[in-house]
Amino acid sequence: MEYFSAIVDWITNRESLLSGAAALIVLLGVVVSAAGFVYRRVIAARHADVDPPGQMEDSRITLKTLSAPATFPVHFADSDGLRIAYASMGQGPVEIMAIPGIISHLNITSRLPPIRDTMEALGQFSRIVFFDKRGQGLSDPSVNVPTLEERVHDIQAVMDAAGMEQAVLYGISEGGPMCLRFAHDHPERVKGLVLLGTAARWLQSEDFPMGMEERVLDAMPQAWGTGVLRKVFFPSITREQMDDETYCGFERLIATRQSVRQLVDYMKQTDVRSLLPGIRCPALVIHFSGDLAIPLRLGRALATALPNAQFLEVAGIDHADLSQSPETIERIRRFAIAL
Repeated sequence: MEYFSAIVDWITNRESLLSGAAALIVLLGVVVSAAGFVYRRVIAARHADVDPPGQMEDSRITLKTLSAPATFPVHFADSDGLRIAYASMGQGPVEIMAIPGIISHLNITSRLPPIRDTMEALGQFSRIVFFDKRGQGLSDPSVNVPTLEERVHDIQAVMDAAGMEQAVLYGISEGGPMCLRFAHDHPERVKGLVLLGTAARWLQSEDFPMGMEERVLDAMPQAWGTGVLRKVFFPSITREQMDDETYCGFERLIATRQSVRQLVDYMKQTDVRSLLPGIRCPALVIHFSGDLAIPLRLGRALATALPNAQFLEVAGIDHADLSQSPETIERIRRFAIAL
């Protein structure tokens, strides 16, 4: 999001320059390691074993595919009378509760490679539970954007319904503050935190000058549905996998500009910095070095302020796709197993 306001006018007019910069990054070994490439091919091969004949022959992502029912069973937890949709995968010794980013949709989670493959990789050593936030995806709609307190209550409801007494919380992007608040309020239920591409506060202020400018956050609703944000959120999805028209449709499928504007307003108010000193569980804070959505400095600041935290900088320009970084998946495995 650091670059939203500039990206709106800049990326589309300077495609060749951006491609050249990306090529330079690749030459420097920042984007995708050879191991990551092999790892994704292994995941693809596993899908080839279970998918119907011919499905892997055409790996293009379509709106029909994304809007199809989830490939895993979907369950529902009751939270304040609302149904919160959740699912799980894996049977490993570790229990992980995944908290999604700004927008969630379980149907899409099961089919969008960056999210699907990351969850499957984590599921190789854990039972991982993930859900649609209140008002999103398959969960019941909400008239207003839920408060942080309501979101935290939904985490508790899903953990209860899934039979999770304790878990490692895996917070992605906007889900990070939810994890931090839950860990502060319910320390007995949190074994540790894995926080990816996130921060304790987003908006710049006098006491937080490193935050993002308001105009940068405000640019996201304007860019929503135009295809510009694919380079910010999903740079690992090639146009061979998903063309620009499909990507624009994908964004419009999961949220309207108005709902994104409401979410941005919610993010501007989010600030859990005061809670950090009271969170004592071990934490692993992970950030891609070239993350275009959430600047690296915010991840570093979070790790510095959070007691008992380790900081892991991962080479790349992605925001939340760990499926191309098996080294990071292994680091998470070792961290979680040791708790």
